[in-house]
Amino acid sequence: MATIFHKKIKQVDYQIRQAGDSIRLYTDGVLHTQYHQSKHITGSVWDLLFLPSLLVNNDKPLRILVLGVGGGAILRMFDHFLNCSNITGIELNPNHIELAERFFKVKGQAFELVEADAIEWVKNYSVFEQKFDLIIDDLFYEEDGEPIKLVPPTSSWFYHLSSMLKPDGVVVMNFVGSKSAKQAAVLSNVDGAPKELVARFPYVLHLTTPFYDNHVLAMSAQEISPQQLKYKIQQHPELAKLKKELRYSVKSIMNIV
Repeated sequence: MATIFHKKIKQVDYQIRQAGDSIRLYTDGVLHTQYHQSKHITGSVWDLLFLPSLLVNNDKPLRILVLGVGGGAILRMFDHFLNCSNITGIELNPNHIELAERFFKVKGQAFELVEADAIEWVKNYSVFEQKFDLIIDDLFYEEDGEPIKLVPPTSSWFYHLSSMLKPDGVVVMNFVGSKSAKQAAVLSNVDGAPKELVARFPYVLHLTTPFYDNHVLAMSAQEISPQQLKYKIQQHPELAKLKKELRYSVKSIMNIV
């Protein structure tokens, strides 16, 4: 694997590495983004974040919000495989935005990259602004070379995300470790979450990959199931040919109301 970019900025080490058509972003040794420029899938974590988008009603162009851009691989996947009117990425690190545009080609009319604190941006989002079909929470920071989830999945955070989501939309949230995922407020009354919040997301999918300890939850008010996801993949002309390279497992979680 060749290093095609390496720079230390304000004591933070950034590297872009490439092997064939696969390109990766490392920040202080932590893998932030991986993208295959010809297949447009990764066989890894980013596929887990992408796949639930197939369950969103795509009769009209989608509005997608990504919290935590990194190199922007997931934004490229949405733009390639889906019909999107707008893909908004919120990223605090300006260097990630620059690298996303330069090396991962996150450019074009559909993309909107915003340099901002995602937590504050979400909290300040007006209820009168246009809502999103899909929201991705992939917010992490590094500590001792390990990714740490930035925002605990409390009922307060879910209320904020829910207020920005269309009624039939999907929230996708990335966790490291199953214990972390089980703390999501919408799964049970773990932090005093009101029943109406848990009931807001009665359908939950749990996605994993054999290569990483990431656990991705996809949550919706509309029915979503592993069977539906498999069907959507089979019906997609391009993904159907790549399905053997989509190394993932998915199961439904019975929500507690």
